[in-house]
Amino acid sequence: MINTRITPALTLAFVCLAAPAMAEPQCSGGGYVADAVVVPAPEIGNVTVATQYAWDGGGRLHDVCNLLTDSGFFATWSLFSGEVDANYPGICVSLTNDAGVEWFSCQTPDATTAAFEATAGTEDAILRFEEWSSEAPTL
Repeated sequence: MINTRITPALTLAFVCLAAPAMAEPQCSGGGYVADAVVVPAPEIGNVTVATQYAWDGGGRLHDVCNLLTDSGFFATWSLFSGEVDANYPGICVSLTNDAGVEWFSCQTPDATTAAFEATAGTEDAILRFEEWSSEAPTL
């Protein structure tokens, strides 16, 4: 009886250890594929935090890049293939203002894929973050 209980647990442990690790999106991972342009809405005000996320297209975000530097946030930057993956194929940007309100702008997985497949440096390879919501993306 003890073997019956231990064996499934050990089997599960070995399967988990043997399974390949899932890649997670990372800032500047992979090769250059597209560009991003952020146009903050006037109501956002003074930006104190700017973050790029990989987005599953529903309600899950994965933190990828800090877009804030000593001189402010980058309004235009390069996107790399490793900043999204099969589990998080879309991209969201959040801007938090000095009142602590976080605003989100997202590009769907389909839009992100299209930009990544377009010829780099062309208009089709630019993701624009211009529409903002104070609500985080949901399903």
